[in-house]
Amino acid sequence: MTNPRVAVIPVAGKGTRWMPVTRNVPKELLPVWRRTSASYAFEEAVNAGFEEIILVISPEKHDVLDHFMRFDSSDLGPQYAGESLSELHHRVKVRACIQETPRGLGDAILCAEQDVAGRPFGVLLPDEVLMTNGIAMLDPHTPSVLLMEVPFSQRSNYGIVKGEMVDGAFIINDLVEKPEPALAPSSLAVTGRYTFTPEIFDYLRTQQPGKGGEIQLTDAMRRYTQAHPIHGFIYRDVRYDAGQPLGLLTASVDFALRDKSYGSEVRQMILTLLDQHKPSETE
Repeated sequence: MTNPRVAVIPVAGKGTRWMPVTRNVPKELLPVWRRTSASYAFEEAVNAGFEEIILVISPEKHDVLDHFMRFDSSDLGPQYAGESLSELHHRVKVRACIQETPRGLGDAILCAEQDVAGRPFGVLLPDEVLMTNGIAMLDPHTPSVLLMEVPFSQRSNYGIVKGEMVDGAFIINDLVEKPEPALAPSSLAVTGRYTFTPEIFDYLRTQQPGKGGEIQLTDAMRRYTQAHPIHGFIYRDVRYDAGQPLGLLTASVDFALRDKSYGSEVRQMILTLLDQHKPSETE
């Protein structure tokens, strides 16, 4: 019998870009249309075949754990689209580990080492809301990362990879965190979907603090590529950064427009608002 596939979803961030609302509500529970933002990553992992999910939470974010552990499908409206969390929960085992202090994404993943228990694992960042299943594109047994093409002007907002195509696969041999656009080694940026083998923990454990005094996953991955290949897979569908206000709003509108029950009403509402907010000729 093979070990169950395991995915790590870090949900310990403080959500500073969302203050003051995140003083009371974890950013992962903010809504993207009719679901919480973190629910999309959770559903993506389950539908990609992961059988165990580890939530990395901070000590004060038990609301997030409760959201994924305590379900009542009776509060779903009759027109709810997709599986409820309770239905998804029957297909996966959920557990949590604590990141005591906010020391970065690399440290958050390191906190899950004991629960990963020496198995290959996936990582899904809940701020990244993908329209189609991104983690399913990655090799579950080989270190790999989902990539996306970004415009020249936006390359300084992302970790950018350097690599080459080998036998139809993109092999990453370096990463640069938020380079100046002219110095970026490519147009391919790292998104929040990864698969790793347990060896990555050795690099995270020995990683020195980087930007912001935190243990950066990108820094550990860069060291890793000096000895081991990481495969890149290019994602070409719609992706939103729900960790910042405009991204979450845009994602909500997009999902609302795609909703068969509400799409036409939402479209009309948007047109009405646009008409009401037309700039005057004097502006």
